[in-house]
Amino acid sequence: MKIRTLLLSIAGLFAAGSLMGQAIVEVVPGEGTLESTINADTTATGERTDPNTIYELVPGGVYLMNSGIKFTALGGTLTLRMKADAPADSKKPIILRIIKEGVDVSNSSIAASLVMENIHYQGMELTTAQLPWAAFNMSGDNSTLTVDNCLVEFQNGITWNMNSVASGAKISVRNSYFRDMNNFGQWWQSRVVQCKVPVDEFIFENNTVTGGGLMILGQSAMFEYAVINHNTIINTHKYPFLNQYWKECYFTNTLFINANMVGEDAENVATGGQDPDGRAPTDNGDGTYTTHEMWHGISGIDTIIAKQIGIQAKFYNEDSTLTDDIDEISDYIFYAADNVVVSSATLDNYYAGGTGNWTGVLESHLTWSGIGTPPFAVENVPGIWKNSRAEALDADWDNIKYENNSIYEMTAADLGMGTEVLPQAAADVFAAWNQNAWAVPGAEKPTDFSAYYFGDYDPATIPGVEIESAPSGEGGIVKISDMIEDFSYTADLMSESDGLKIGAQHWDDLAFDGAASLAAVKAAYAGTSGIEDKFATVSRFELKNYPNPFANSTTISFNLDSDSYVSLKVYDISGRLVDELINDNRGAGVQTVEFTPEFSGNSTYFYKLTTDFGSETKKMMLLK
Repeated sequence: MKIRTLLLSIAGLFAAGSLMGQAIVEVVPGEGTLESTINADTTATGERTDPNTIYELVPGGVYLMNSGIKFTALGGTLTLRMKADAPADSKKPIILRIIKEGVDVSNSSIAASLVMENIHYQGMELTTAQLPWAAFNMSGDNSTLTVDNCLVEFQNGITWNMNSVASGAKISVRNSYFRDMNNFGQWWQSRVVQCKVPVDEFIFENNTVTGGGLMILGQSAMFEYAVINHNTIINTHKYPFLNQYWKECYFTNTLFINANMVGEDAENVATGGQDPDGRAPTDNGDGTYTTHEMWHGISGIDTIIAKQIGIQAKFYNEDSTLTDDIDEISDYIFYAADNVVVSSATLDNYYAGGTGNWTGVLESHLTWSGIGTPPFAVENVPGIWKNSRAEALDADWDNIKYENNSIYEMTAADLGMGTEVLPQAAADVFAAWNQNAWAVPGAEKPTDFSAYYFGDYDPATIPGVEIESAPSGEGGIVKISDMIEDFSYTADLMSESDGLKIGAQHWDDLAFDGAASLAAVKAAYAGTSGIEDKFATVSRFELKNYPNPFANSTTISFNLDSDSYVSLKVYDISGRLVDELINDNRGAGVQTVEFTPEFSGNSTYFYKLTTDFGSETKKMMLLK
């Protein structure tokens, strides 16, 4: 049995063990069956029959929701998933919203933790094309959100709103696709998760998002531990991650295409509260203003100050000062590495101020803060990677690292993506809408946004395999790459930290081991930086070890095409350097070296080979 299969089997046993004793209810497809089954599953006194019930949906089944789910089980967990014993090629069950007897489908209220796995959820109502502001409102201290392998289409405001989880919030969103999220209402709509509360753990990896607004809104709250890794973020209207307060954050291996497309109305942002360090523009006395770089970047970090943001209670002393764990910038871990940021050339005309028959300087006529007389220049478009504050922190603190990022070194067209992300017609529609949003005189809001979406933006049609509108009974997908769009690419963008392609792996149907990737990222943060050759072709050195797994020692081997300096280091799963096996020049040919760990118990290690021609990281396991 291959080791990966063995590990998955072991993980499955642990998962099965943890679910022993929980009720599993199969929900039959149909109209109203999902919410009626869940909402009615209570005792005679109104308590939950089981606070951790698992509701399994039939593969390919269509569930029409007439009303919201109401699940109150503080300390419990509501699980919605496709049947666990379904064949691997089963289509995801589909949840649709449909009005019954003229009553809108209400939001779902979950006063508990929520798990959604292997589900296709369409947020728009079928008959009226209405979008809810929040699809799922969550509450209850220590409530967690876990989303895995889901397809979510359409959103007005928020898919999962966690603002009422005052403490102990944890979020894990993995391996999912959030499609055509923006309905062109406001810039800051279309959120995957809203969590303007302290978050203990935030994991967002191997996801794709198209058309987000404020994609993850964690404004003015500290995230204690965060992993943002291997995502593909396309056509985000505003900040993909509106948060700057990280105690430990790995912001890595993500592909951003047209991130923060709108740009910044610098004068209004300065006094509008979007950045607590923002400075108002300087009045030059001649009707002009000198703006200051205060806005958020695509990535960013800020200092954590007591009582100015939401911080977990455990980080406060009795006198309301911060504990030693968080009171100095040196306590933070922030690593932004191996990210790629590109922009579509089809936006050039917009950034130059032109759209349709209207031409001029890109400008805002909004007066949010009542400063001066509009118009105000809209600056820094396309969106900046990091602001001046992050630049200074990166320069002054070794624990804050930006490295191996490719920022506007290529265009979107250079990616060679299977589907063009922003054709000119779509860019023109966006530009016209945005000029209207800036209140430019004479700029009318478009009425047809169809060119912008990757699907048909119609909740009555269900995508099938490489088709947008499948015949009745034949819709549904098994995996993300079944979609009609194709966000795989031909450009050579390989991560220096974990050796994988930048962005979400599901468009190439590549297996993604999040734990292995993160361990390699942590190893890179802990022990390797300053690699000069950004995104060079990763040399395939035939790097391997045998045996793997091993009981006592293992032999690592690799092949050099020509003479080179060689560094071979071994890290443990936390990223700590365990051993440096080679640090010298080696000749061409096959090289071998033995590794014998001092630790005698089961463990996972990562070994990284660095040469003059590139680097590569592999995993090995010690099993006694």
